This record gives sequence, C-alpha cells and structure tokens, in this order.
Amino acid sequence: MIIYPLRLAGYSILSIGVINLFSRYVFGLELVKSIPGRLSINNSLVAFAPWLLLSLALIFLEGNRSRRSREHLPVQLLHRLLLPLLVGYLLLVPLMIRDAIGFNRTVQSEISGQLQIYRKGTRQLLDQVAPLSTPLAVAQVVQRYPSIAMTTVPTETASQLKAKLAQALSNGEARLMTRLDDQRRSRLDGLFQRTIASIFVALVTAAGLAGLRRQNLAAIRVSGHKVGEYFAQDLLIDRSSRGGLGGNFNRKSPGKPPFLKKWLAKENADPYLPPRARR
Repeated sequence: MIIYPLRLAGYSILSIGVINLFSRYVFGLELVKSIPGRLSINNSLVAFAPWLLLSLALIFLEGNRSRRSREHLPVQLLHRLLLPLLVGYLLLVPLMIRDAIGFNRTVQSEISGQLQIYRKGTRQLLDQVAPLSTPLAVAQVVQRYPSIAMTTVPTETASQLKAKLAQALSNGEARLMTRLDDQRRSRLDGLFQRTIASIFVALVTAAGLAGLRRQNLAAIRVSGHKVGEYFAQDLLIDRSSRGGLGGNFNRKSPGKPPFLKKWLAKENADPYLPPRARR
C-alpha cells in the first residue's frame, strides 16, 4: 500500500529538518540575545516551514487509515503539537517585524555613531590648530594624522594651511558618508522585501497547520473517541511482531498474524460471553 511509504517519507523529512535546526541552534542560544541572531533563527524557521507542512501532510495522509502500531505514540504527539506550532508561527509575525525594525535602527545608529566620531575628531583638530600662528606649527600638527589627504607648501601662510586643512577634513567627511551609505545599503538591501515574504510564509504555514488540526479534530469528533483512543484504534501490527515475518501464519502460534487489525474502540460487549458470541 502506497500510503505507508508516504507516511514514512513524512516522518523522515520531519526528523531531518528538526535535527538540522537542533544542531544549528542548540549550542547557539546566545544568538537569541542579538537582533541578527534572532533574524537568523526566524529565517531558518521560515525556510523549514514548507518542509514542515509537507511532512505533516504526509504523516496525516488518509487520516487514521492503515496505521502501524509503531505510529501510535508519534502521531498522537504530532497531533498535540499542531496547536503550539500554529501559535508559534503566528508569533513569528510580530517578532520578525520587531527585529526588522530593530535591525534597521541598529544599522542607522552605528552609521550615525561613526559619523559623529569623525566630526568630533574634526572639531578637536581644528580647535587644536586655531591658536597656532606659524605655518610650521600647523604643518607639524597635520603631519601627526597621515590619513588626512593634504599637501603643504612652504610658501603658504598659517591661515592658508588652516583653510586647506578644513577643506581636506570636509572632503574626508564626504567620502566617509559615501562609504557609510554603501554599507547601509548592503546591510539593509531587501530587508523590507524579505520580511514581507517571511510574514506571508509564516501566515500560510499557520493556516496549513490549522487546517490539519481541524481535519484531525473533525475525524476524532465523528469517531466519538478521545484523541488517544482515536489514534489507537484500527492499528496494523508491525511486520516485526512475533509471527509476522514467517509468511505462513500458524493460528496455534502465540505470535500475532501480519497486519492484524487491533481494534481498541469502546464496545458494550458482555465480558462473560465467549469471543465468538461477543462479535
């Protein structure tokens, strides 16, 4: 039957995805404390969302039909996890918006801080040369800062050197602003578009999880059983059970026959009747 291999594929996809997320972030809890770290975690959860939906859709394929007994506990656990997963992906939406805004503010603050440091240094340097009256004294101060793109001519006066220094510092500020603007664009480029796309994926994932949960709850309600009883009924005994691998089943053997249905639904049978009469 093709249903069981598809379910196995669903369990495999889910296991690989969970192990991958676990291995990447279980030892990186410090990432939660930083905005870039949280953005990385959010992006990983969003990237895993399509595989999560696919794996759960395969696992819950055909409802509770033809399930193996080894699926009893995992499928119950996954059904109970649908609601927390749904809520988690809904909570990702405001968290991603908050972190995107916070990251934008952080980048802008870093750029503004670097610009303020440069301007503060510029003012200090100009204040330092302001009281100097000789070209030699001004030139000696300028030579302490090799990063200043400025050449001195012996015939220039102190006031001319000061004006040239102010112009060189202004040009340096313009170059710094251009470089910082390039950095800002490289770090924030596409942030808004990526955030909108991630929000859309998170909402679609939450809707898909809600649909799976609603489908399961409807089947459970129709069956008249509780969750555990619903997923425990009509189980097929695994081939690894005793008596299930021999091919020819011996009814006198204490082993269970292959693919024996194990009905655990509630019955009002009289316990004092023999098995055949109870049917």
